[in-house]
Amino acid sequence: MNQYIQDILSQPAALRDALDNYSTSALEKINLSDFDRIIISGMGSSYNAAYPAFIKLSSQSVPVQLVNAAELLHSFMGTISPRTLLWLNSQSGRSAEPVRLLEKLSQPPACLLTCVNDVASPMAERANICIPIHARKEDIVSTKTYTNMMAVNLLAAVQLTGGNLDAVISEMRAAADAMESWLADWEARVRELDSILGDFNELFLIGRGASMSTVWNGPLNNKEAAKFSFEGMHAADFRHGPLEIVSEGFVAMILAGADQTSALNHDLAQEISSYGGRVIWLDSSPDSEIPTLLLPKTSELTRPLAETLPLQMLTLVMANRKGVQAGQFRYLKKVTSKE
Repeated sequence: MNQYIQDILSQPAALRDALDNYSTSALEKINLSDFDRIIISGMGSSYNAAYPAFIKLSSQSVPVQLVNAAELLHSFMGTISPRTLLWLNSQSGRSAEPVRLLEKLSQPPACLLTCVNDVASPMAERANICIPIHARKEDIVSTKTYTNMMAVNLLAAVQLTGGNLDAVISEMRAAADAMESWLADWEARVRELDSILGDFNELFLIGRGASMSTVWNGPLNNKEAAKFSFEGMHAADFRHGPLEIVSEGFVAMILAGADQTSALNHDLAQEISSYGGRVIWLDSSPDSEIPTLLLPKTSELTRPLAETLPLQMLTLVMANRKGVQAGQFRYLKKVTSKE
């Protein structure tokens, strides 16, 4: 078993470490009404993992932005003011864009909050508040650093918006247990996905809401780990033009997502099927009409933590089909130090 697979299988244990070590004291003195805006930023999986927290933070009155760190650095520096809560994610704490951003700040924000795995990193040391994600060492491709970043971001967002943190921690512990049970049969999961996927010409991953973290990160992981490229798209955006590409040989993996919008996603799935495409429905309960790849059963808030698992299994399927070793970089290193 290579290290990449070990990292995938260690995600539930890493998530429990993050929950066991999350400290509420770091954020206790923060009052969101003291800020004119919240800007959340990062790159790659650290950016993608922030989306559920971004949605949660948007439930309160202070404006919230989620901005790619490279764009924030080169196009939106003027949005950072002395009354801004600047929230930067980076598993290494050394990624080129956020580090460069901190070097170029002409005026410090009211508060710099960082979420990192390496507490000895420049981003951790520069921060007013640093929240470790406690993912421990990770080989190359982001697996447990992604799920732990998402979990810690969500915990911070719940705490800052006055939510029931104890209840959310309990939900996350239950999610870790469900993920562990699902991963216990990981080899069978890979075979099942390989079979249900079959042959295809084009593959799309489709979702909405908090599932967009998975829609973005699933294709990213597959490019990194399996050298396999496919597209992730918002379900509503798919109707605005791309629906025209559906034909024989087209496969859509569609995330059921939140209860309030799952019917919209299901309707799209049926329409794609009616045009000759194939659909794989990703949900925690089987669908009576559409082939379903079952997810671990979790709460709605913690669903994005579980949604990543089938996409990680897809990296193993496609690496095997392409004859490459899953999770090994050819050109990159773990930390991207060049813009």
